[in-house]
Amino acid sequence: MSAENLTEYLRVFRTVVEHESFSGAARALNMTPAWVARQVTRLEEHMNASLLIRSTRQLRLTDAGDETYRVAGRVADELQSLRDSLQRNAAEITGTVRLNVPTVYALGQLGSRLADFQKRYPNLTMEVTATDSFVDVFNDEADIVVRIAHTLHDSSAVVRKIGEVPRVLCASPDYLAAQGALSSLDDIRRHRALVFSGLQASPQWHLSDGKTEAWIDPVAVVRANNSFLLKTAALAGTGLAFLPKVIVEEELRTGDLVHIPAFVDCSPFQMYLLRAPVKHLPARTRIVWDFLSGEGVSD
Repeated sequence: MSAENLTEYLRVFRTVVEHESFSGAARALNMTPAWVARQVTRLEEHMNASLLIRSTRQLRLTDAGDETYRVAGRVADELQSLRDSLQRNAAEITGTVRLNVPTVYALGQLGSRLADFQKRYPNLTMEVTATDSFVDVFNDEADIVVRIAHTLHDSSAVVRKIGEVPRVLCASPDYLAAQGALSSLDDIRRHRALVFSGLQASPQWHLSDGKTEAWIDPVAVVRANNSFLLKTAALAGTGLAFLPKVIVEEELRTGDLVHIPAFVDCSPFQMYLLRAPVKHLPARTRIVWDFLSGEGVSD
């Protein structure tokens, strides 16, 4: 059996399972039920296994059929990915891809990379919504969601980890001069704290002083779901802040904020891409997905 025939048989078998009948699959494929049944029989002969339990009322998958169906899905997705990849050079990609991303990512990594992307795909538009609120990937308001969290609970979504978001403990020089230096984890508890409350974040700070780890309950004088607001408050001398390093690098370089290196983030946030599972992912969406994964826009 050729690879081409096997791929076709898998496609037909997958359609039968999804339509729960030979007749339903035949209508979807614009073929006859007898032709569909023959393709499934040939696949069973090739696999040397029964894939379906046939009855007058319904079709049921055998264990071998269940495994074959999962493989058929992966094969179909890989072929779609290959077709999309070929189309990237064969035709110009147009349209709009809707992104929902955290503000830290929008104003940091994403913004600095858009120029390279637009040079490669000048007719492809990214519609970006930046928010630190929870976004449901299944609500059809975004094609791709970037989420920062310790763990994810969307088990049915397509997920790809794209990095970590390390945080640093920092404060303004004036604040530290007035309140005193920190030399132990216990010292943190006596300081005023600027606490991030978005992205399902824990109100505690998980820190290490190089010898021990501890979950610190900081004395919050400000809680906010926006890291940039907390950075502004820290610059004004309001208190200690535990912020993503990417948004304070310039202030640390200029000395407007002081990194307190004795304390290390023990539970950095993880950054994920999420999208709803779809049978045929549009080429434009896959291009942006690969770009955000760090796999796209290479010369």
